[in-house]
Amino acid sequence: MPSARIALCAALALGGVAAAAADNAKGTASYQGKAGPIVVTVKHVYLVKGPDAMTGKIIRRLVLSSEDVSAKLLGCATMMCSDGDIGEGMTLDLDGESRLNYWFVGNNQLVQYSGTADPASLKLTADTPQRVAGQWELDARAAGGPKVDVEFDATLIKELSKLR
Repeated sequence: MPSARIALCAALALGGVAAAAADNAKGTASYQGKAGPIVVTVKHVYLVKGPDAMTGKIIRRLVLSSEDVSAKLLGCATMMCSDGDIGEGMTLDLDGESRLNYWFVGNNQLVQYSGTADPASLKLTADTPQRVAGQWELDARAAGGPKVDVEFDATLIKELSKLR
């Protein structure tokens, strides 16, 4: 019987590790900076749920990153943490108002751009509280923003109840 308990604990522990790992994404986000073009290759995606900064309403946020930031996100205690720890990538807020809020960062956060996108720029193949998958194509260069073409499949990694 003890060996069955050990096997069960090991299986649960391995399942927890798999759930905490980064989900894969592929694509790029490019931005024309003052010193030249900045191209971020997106490799990882995370789905985080928590209160919106403006309305307090619970939203889902995609965090698209060139680096694996799963440990940082798992350590977050507030929703504000989920958008400040990436050096190269983007966040995209879902479930908000009539537009999608996004934030682009490059060059280790030395370059930043925030904007809103038409929801039609996001084509979802899965849209549940626990999983979001699809493609995001945005061209905001005319407004001084980024050009984004990213495919992703994200499962919920963290649910937060506090904004700050």
